[in-house]
Amino acid sequence: MFFLSRPSAEKLRATLSALREAPFTHADVGLTRRDMTTAPSGFVLDRYSTELGHGAHVFARAREALSRLENYPESFTEIVRTPGELASGHVFGTLAHHLGFWSLHPCRVIYVIDQTSGDETVFGFGFGTLPGHAEIGEERFLIRWSGVSDEVCYDVQAFSRPGQLLTKLGAPVTRSYQRRFQKETVVEMRRRSRGV
Repeated sequence: MFFLSRPSAEKLRATLSALREAPFTHADVGLTRRDMTTAPSGFVLDRYSTELGHGAHVFARAREALSRLENYPESFTEIVRTPGELASGHVFGTLAHHLGFWSLHPCRVIYVIDQTSGDETVFGFGFGTLPGHAEIGEERFLIRWSGVSDEVCYDVQAFSRPGQLLTKLGAPVTRSYQRRFQKETVVEMRRRSRGV
């Protein structure tokens, strides 16, 4: 959803609320729950990970930041949320300001992972795109804490493709913003996991 000027908070909330029951714009909903090696046909797969540090305090800070969606770079995005905690069914949107206009990208949480299995503790969530999002696809953000190495990592994977004519025409620009997000979300999570 594209806007020539910044939409009001009321308009943003109303738009997201209206999408609570909207269908996802992609098939294979929940595919990101498992580690992926290839994207579905017609989609691009992005996977990246970074070490955040070591120990329970780093994991706790990273978990808290992720649960509040603070992994999104503040330099060009702002999170708009519907009321409630991060849980399956929670609707939120990314409001971006770029190239002189604003865009809202609605999403809904598909699943939340919060578990300890073997020697690893994991927290994270996956979400899918809703009508109006510039892209079609799904993304997963995870914090992994190894009980063996004590290492805490931030792990991201997503599959996507352009979802609107404007996005298709501007695919190189859209892709550059995706790469920018990848770089800046890593920096943001490193900063927040260190309590800076």
